[in-house]
Amino acid sequence: MIEEVSIEDVMGDYPFKLFRGKLCCKGLYVRFEGVVYQSVGGPNVRASIDEQDAKTLLAKGLTLQEIAALELELQQKILNGDVSIERG
Repeated sequence: MIEEVSIEDVMGDYPFKLFRGKLCCKGLYVRFEGVVYQSVGGPNVRASIDEQDAKTLLAKGLTLQEIAALELELQQKILNGDVSIERG
C-alpha cells in the first residue's frame, strides 16, 4: 500500500531517536512521527500517522483497519531501511 517513505527529521541519540517524515499512499502524502529505540534483540520502531492526515485517509475511503495496517507496514519499512532520508 505504501509507495514511498521519506524521513525528514531525526532527533535524539542512543538509545532513543525520534523521527518525522512523510509517506505516499494511493498518491496522497501523509505525515508521520515515531521513535526507534534499542532493546534486547535489536531495534524497535513505533510510528504513527498524523491524526489530521489519518482523517484525510478516512475521507479518501480507507478504513481504520487499513490505516492500522499502513502504520505496521511503515514500521516494517523503517526497520528494513526501505526509506529515503531528506537532508535539510
